[in-house]
Amino acid sequence: MSSAISRPANTFIIATRATVLPVMAIPVLIGGALAWEKTSLFHPLLFIGTLIGTLAAHLAANTVNDIFDFQSGADQAAASEDTSLPSGSTLLLSGRLPLTAYWRLTLALFAIALACGIILAIAHPWVIGLAIAGFLLAFFYVAPPIRYGYIGHGLGETGIFLSFGLLPLAGTYYVQTGIITGAALAASVPIGLFTTAILYFHHFLHWRADRAIGKMTPVAVLGADRAHLVGIALPVTVAVAIIVDGLTSIFPWYTIFATIPIVFPLRALLAADGTIPKYGALMAQALRGNILSGLIILIATIIGGAIR
Repeated sequence: MSSAISRPANTFIIATRATVLPVMAIPVLIGGALAWEKTSLFHPLLFIGTLIGTLAAHLAANTVNDIFDFQSGADQAAASEDTSLPSGSTLLLSGRLPLTAYWRLTLALFAIALACGIILAIAHPWVIGLAIAGFLLAFFYVAPPIRYGYIGHGLGETGIFLSFGLLPLAGTYYVQTGIITGAALAASVPIGLFTTAILYFHHFLHWRADRAIGKMTPVAVLGADRAHLVGIALPVTVAVAIIVDGLTSIFPWYTIFATIPIVFPLRALLAADGTIPKYGALMAQALRGNILSGLIILIATIIGGAIR
């Protein structure tokens, strides 16, 4: 019985890449904590609706990306390259889950997100606008006819910055308070930048295959050597943004300790030598640093509200 129950759950986790949900949960949690710390307002039911809707939209975005990367041949190209690693569509590549099942799952997840957005819009109508923006960013990242993640020029990274920084954090703040302040926007900058760095490092896993099929990520455009230099600048920029937010009272000053986990991706990036294992370690360290940094900011913000 337990095996029968765990098999669908395991398939769901693999298909949606649910293990990375903390990356989306953290900006929502920080947005709620910041609203409480700045205004003393916190509405538990609205927060739960925001969290569920945002996480559902994130999972749907993951499956959409896998569907269109599979249909474009990006994952097949990565699987055929000795120097690349397919990062999505493992169930599609193996034939364990058909495209029709992926589409049903995607539609179900977007439906959950939409339902949450409609409910939240009863309290704050502009939530619908934020929800539509989030959907467009998620769907057309790799979906035709736009596929802005393929175009290059930093459009994919800009979409990730908005989707994992400004929209979830400032959006949660808006749901709790009814306004979006400069503090909420400034708070979203380091959070969005760190998640953008994760995506950037993710490109190293399959940049040659991306270049071969015309997916012009920054790493595909720059090549690994020059992309490493930009990769070093990204975490440093995140650290600067955290320090600025701490020193300007956007976050409590002791939030600057959230810069410490940034050494994880920096150290892994410097150790990367172009091989898949090293790039895999880079991704793991970037994700670890992102989560730890976000948790430090979250705890610092909660403490700031408690001693206010």
